[in-house]
Amino acid sequence: MNILIIRDNTRYLKPIMDYTDKHISEIKTLIPNAQINLIEDKKDIVDKYLPETDILVYSSFDYPDLVDFKIAKKLKWVHVTSAGASDTASQLKSTTILLTNSSGVHPIPISEHVFTYLLMFTRQFHTSYRTQIEEKKWMQSYHFLPVSELYEKTIGIVGFGRIGKQIAKLAKGFGMTVVTLTHQESETKGQFEEMLNTSDFVINCLPLTDETYHLFTIDRFKQMKSSAYFINVGRGKTVVEDDLIHALKTRIITGAGLDVFEDEPLPKKSELWNLKNVIITPHDAGWTPCYADRVINIFCSNLRAYLKHKPMPNLVDKEKGY
Repeated sequence: MNILIIRDNTRYLKPIMDYTDKHISEIKTLIPNAQINLIEDKKDIVDKYLPETDILVYSSFDYPDLVDFKIAKKLKWVHVTSAGASDTASQLKSTTILLTNSSGVHPIPISEHVFTYLLMFTRQFHTSYRTQIEEKKWMQSYHFLPVSELYEKTIGIVGFGRIGKQIAKLAKGFGMTVVTLTHQESETKGQFEEMLNTSDFVINCLPLTDETYHLFTIDRFKQMKSSAYFINVGRGKTVVEDDLIHALKTRIITGAGLDVFEDEPLPKKSELWNLKNVIITPHDAGWTPCYADRVINIFCSNLRAYLKHKPMPNLVDKEKGY
């Protein structure tokens, strides 16, 4: 069996996606006779190895056009190193090739990222820090810094997968009331409205599908409390960004913590850059020095199931894309 692993040499990700001999050894423990090829992310090198590959591990997110599946005549299974797999799913939809994702790699860093937003907003760090940098003023005023607490606040989590469950776990530790909607439940109008009406923080963890595209519109934001915050660590295109900007500028909602956007990188002309009730991060919520370790751990979990002809825990429905 030939296993091909393509390094992710993207400049900004290489330090956390550097596969080592330790990772190869973990795979070898499960399948000692496998030929494991760890190669660079160069099209000519990939094309050389792909025809003889049985199992492929690569980053579809960073290299959507790197792999030509037409020449992968022996390919039986693709494992992508991201949680999102919709692009690869559409490419493989008409084939019998299995597709798994790395869902489970992100819950710890993303949940901590979410609570960074929440704590910054409740303790008004975003306002205090900006004042320090811009004006160098000691603003000891509750009117200027109306701090609050997470304790007994309601957090609404839209998309209750692995990430949503980890966020809920942390929220309970802060003494918050947790309300959740699964991907499917987000399509239920009454449940969605009730969550929006009652939540102090709305956390979007949804994948991008035909059903979730532009799910968050101005009408959704109007259903939220005017004191509420919107946090997006799901997908940028689940939100009508112009509607969100309007809701923030007119204080329909109080603020937003945004890690993903409709267009990335976020264009310089975007009004989001200038809104003082917004915290922007560059789609890095999932970054962690443990990334490669967790990807290989997840891959090996699926490999065990594959070798025993059992259901693979990260199997992607290629029709749904997740």
